[in-house]
Amino acid sequence: MSGKRILVIEDDPRVREACVDILGELGHTLVAVDDGARALAEIARAAPDVILLDLLMPRAKMDGLEFLSRVATGPAAHTPVIILSALGETLARHLSRDITAELRIAAILPKPVALDALVHEIDRVHAVGTSL
Repeated sequence: MSGKRILVIEDDPRVREACVDILGELGHTLVAVDDGARALAEIARAAPDVILLDLLMPRAKMDGLEFLSRVATGPAAHTPVIILSALGETLARHLSRDITAELRIAAILPKPVALDALVHEIDRVHAVGTSL
């Protein structure tokens, strides 16, 4: 596994820090923010290879859905997005392939996220681009 630049957008500090710690130990470069507005600012500095995104961020200035709509036309428009959500499988069942492709959603993983599944999806989406 080669190191990737990964942007983590998660409002829960425990989940955010766990992603940074665990994925950092695996050789990835992590940038972690707590809302979509900060994520857009980070992307303007340097585009990531992969984005890990929590959709529901109730205390956030910009939630995951708004972030997805804004990032689709910017410098990270072709960056694969992995959704980390408590809605997990329910969300995956309700989103069409057209919507996931349009929003660059490469995978949806349920919370709590299994480390092996997360690492696998990061490698997969970076290697093949996006497709659920």
